[in-house]
Amino acid sequence: MRARNAARGTGYAFRAAMFAPAAFRFCLLGAALLAAPVLSARDSVKAGVAVLHSAEWNAGDTVRDGAGEFAVFLRAAQLQRQHTAAGLVAVGDRNGILRSGGERALRRLVFSGVAIVKLAAGSEPMAGDLEVFLNGGRLPADQAASVLAQCLERHGPPPGVADPENPTAAEVAKIRSHLRPFQAALALAGADRVARL
Repeated sequence: MRARNAARGTGYAFRAAMFAPAAFRFCLLGAALLAAPVLSARDSVKAGVAVLHSAEWNAGDTVRDGAGEFAVFLRAAQLQRQHTAAGLVAVGDRNGILRSGGERALRRLVFSGVAIVKLAAGSEPMAGDLEVFLNGGRLPADQAASVLAQCLERHGPPPGVADPENPTAAEVAKIRSHLRPFQAALALAGADRVARL
């Protein structure tokens, strides 16, 4: 009798082992179904774009020196933490320059995979030295931000470089190539705006 009960116990253990993988698979499927909305919500994170304005600046004002740089880095870090692709619309002075160190921060960020559109208060921004900034022309800041977000979602963020302080010619060329459709979309939006005026 003991032998039969031992055999029966072994049989039950064997059957349990046979069904355990199926039960385990069922649990995994249930967990996957419950986690699916969370995973898809994370995967569909949209591009984050912020509009920055130049900090107030006065010659010899050491208190504000670096304030623009800090504001730019802070906002970019927030965007990069919350989104898979980050972009900035920088509304500078009449030449499109962000004062109080903001321009230094923009230059570093543009080589770190952040797309940046430059606008000038009341005019068009000057061309950058390496032409890695996007020229927003005379677009309003909110429209430039909308176009930039659409481009980031469609084409992804621009590539970063190994050393943002010393980009190579090949790295700059790669960034320019990636940003060509962005610049074309901004030019098209500007042309549409002019046509409607």
